[in-house]
Amino acid sequence: MDAPLLTAKDAIELPDGRRLSYSVAGRPAGVPVLYFHGAIGSPPQGERELELAIEQFGIRYLMVDRPGFNGSDPQSGRRIADFSTDVRELADRLGLARFSILGVSAGAPYALACAAAMPERVAAVAAVSTIPPGFSPGRSRRTAPIYRLPLTLLHRYPRTIQSVADRALTLLRRRPVALRRLFALGAAAGDRDLLRTSETREVGVRRFLGATARGSWPMIEEFLVCCSDWGFELDQVSQTVHLWHGLRDPIIPIDHADAIRRQLPHAWPRFVEAGHFFLRARIGDILRPLAASAVEP
Repeated sequence: MDAPLLTAKDAIELPDGRRLSYSVAGRPAGVPVLYFHGAIGSPPQGERELELAIEQFGIRYLMVDRPGFNGSDPQSGRRIADFSTDVRELADRLGLARFSILGVSAGAPYALACAAAMPERVAAVAAVSTIPPGFSPGRSRRTAPIYRLPLTLLHRYPRTIQSVADRALTLLRRRPVALRRLFALGAAAGDRDLLRTSETREVGVRRFLGATARGSWPMIEEFLVCCSDWGFELDQVSQTVHLWHGLRDPIIPIDHADAIRRQLPHAWPRFVEAGHFFLRARIGDILRPLAASAVEP
């Protein structure tokens, strides 16, 4: 495949009047795999490894924007479990009878929620670098201090952090070179090497600026929602969950992932020598079993 895959953007209107935006890449008649982005939002585009995996496994890759991100309207008072209603509506509109889901970081709990709510339709899940239920950064002593302090402040003083962050965003949009340097701060060694490549930095800048087009609040709200009651229990997930996590994750330590493993009825742990940001490096391995599971039996 010489040319990059084209990504089509679209949106639907939900029964309550909100818009839900999404992007599609790959084959129109391919095996459907939904992708749920992390707290930074803005689905990945222009990543060669992803494009090769989509082509190799014949995937129809649907990247769904959660409330407040990109073209999706905000939803006040939402819980993670509520997103499954939006996804069911999208699947109905697109005629998706059966599909798999890949959720990364803050997107992984939403993938698990959809699996719990739609056992007849969700074939399998990959939860990558997932935030655990009831995550409290101040109590997670193995979270690296460079992440623990700002996340703790964000958890306690979200509106104050929003005001500071919005002012910082104005400066970062003028000087994106500073944003590129920030991405590697505090990252594990392997992640740091990946995040320093020019292609990854440029993709990261585009994703971040796209996610903050409406200001910092969607990202802040996303973190608060993940730290609150999810609205479902992990033991309700009956499907196979490919639980990918870095053994050197400085944000969500591996012991959190192991606790999730023990609560899921059918978890397949994939604990790897990596930090938090290894999705791109492992995307082929992650998508292969999801595509195989989503094929109609």
